[in-house]
Amino acid sequence: MPALNNATKIALLTFFSNLYFYNHIGTLYFQSRGLNLLQVSSVTSIIVASVFLAEVPTGVLADRIGRKGSVIMALLLQTLGEVLFLFAESYAAFVMIAIIAGVGFAFASGATEALVYDSLPPGTDREAGMKRAMGNVGSAYYLAFFTAPLVGGLLVTELTLSKYLLVIALTACSVLVALLIALTLDEPPGDAAQSREHPLTILRAGLGDLIRRPVLRHILLLTVFTSTFHGVLVSLYQPYFVEAGLSPFLIGAGLSAGGLLAAVAQRYIYRLPQLVGNRAGLVMAVLLPGIGYILLGLATGMLPVFLLFVLTHAALDLKKPLLSAYQNQHLDSQTRATALSLINMLASIYVAVMSLVYGALADHSLSLTFVVMGAVMIVAARLLRVDKLY
Repeated sequence: MPALNNATKIALLTFFSNLYFYNHIGTLYFQSRGLNLLQVSSVTSIIVASVFLAEVPTGVLADRIGRKGSVIMALLLQTLGEVLFLFAESYAAFVMIAIIAGVGFAFASGATEALVYDSLPPGTDREAGMKRAMGNVGSAYYLAFFTAPLVGGLLVTELTLSKYLLVIALTACSVLVALLIALTLDEPPGDAAQSREHPLTILRAGLGDLIRRPVLRHILLLTVFTSTFHGVLVSLYQPYFVEAGLSPFLIGAGLSAGGLLAAVAQRYIYRLPQLVGNRAGLVMAVLLPGIGYILLGLATGMLPVFLLFVLTHAALDLKKPLLSAYQNQHLDSQTRATALSLINMLASIYVAVMSLVYGALADHSLSLTFVVMGAVMIVAARLLRVDKLY
């Protein structure tokens, strides 16, 4: 049996590290530990803030200590967080866990993509290889997103602490499996040599790449301003389904169906440029989520709302494997993780600010919010001339 390559291992550990079997009852678990809804919301905000603050430092460390070491550190922190989650009983404990989790997610942010690209065989079409590899990683993520609530729903047959702890323990075991897979990763060529560079030198070089190279600035702006707001969609579709008259069962079924279709779409997105060309493929991948949001906002009736949500959810991350392949061609290997972390940090700022705007607008009209979200994405793609990237 041939040994698994790094890209396949990353896809596998992505699947196991995202099997959050307790996601659908997470708020209820917090409440069972005595937290109010404001405290629950603040825990999520602390995770986001921790990711933001740690994004660039961990990216620099990834370029200094190696991509493999960063991925292992990310999963080690994630495993620690899940184990502590089992025993936490106070708000302060959950805050500490949120900080640990946020730093762990930040370690994985730039390092994972950099590891995949640097592990591609030299002398091959690395752009095509990256599209396929990152498509597989995205597919694994959404497959976990599809699987976890189904398994968790079967296990949590009653809303008791013992059932909550069962699915949290199962999640911790799953993340541990991902950590064990990470230990078998191969160090990409050149990673050891990079460790001699001073962190500030790496940071300046990564920032310099983004400032000096027009194509990287173009990719940065496109990545930021065509963000697809997965978290906003997942939050707002629930009351939108209720407004449309859909049952609670269909609320869960819609999310699972969207996750499954997204997994398939990510798996085969690399074929789109082969069929229509790189430029047209990227344009379609960027515009489809925006079109989906607009149609979802204009939809009336239970069936159209359900189907358009599933299709929009599936289209959200179509551009990621394509942009990932293209941007990594233009990044220096020694500062790749740093530059990717800078891009992710700027995108997270935009998403955080606009999520508040869309949340406030949703209090007035959910349908209008979806239309505005789609329109902003399409206008941004047009102004930034996505068709001129290739």
